[in-house]
Amino acid sequence: MDQTQHKEGQDGGGSTQPDLHARVVVLEIISMTALALALDTSDNADAEHARGISRLILDTVQQRCHEVGMDEPSRLSACSYADELLTTALLSLYPGKD
Repeated sequence: MDQTQHKEGQDGGGSTQPDLHARVVVLEIISMTALALALDTSDNADAEHARGISRLILDTVQQRCHEVGMDEPSRLSACSYADELLTTALLSLYPGKD
């Protein structure tokens, strides 16, 4: 897939604030849809398998934050956000399967 093209009027040095916000919204929708498919919502879905995928994702977020050298507040923010998204997905896909 090609890199995202810059809109007319952008210098390529960074996204404008509205553009950045729009991209985050799109990424959240795509990631939550992909996550729902990966966590399997079929009648014979395995909630433990879904929890394992969630733990793997959280571990990967922590590792990637370390690899890119994020400071502690940024790392905590990223991990908290990932946890929030994953918890919401698990609770909505597997209600009452604690």
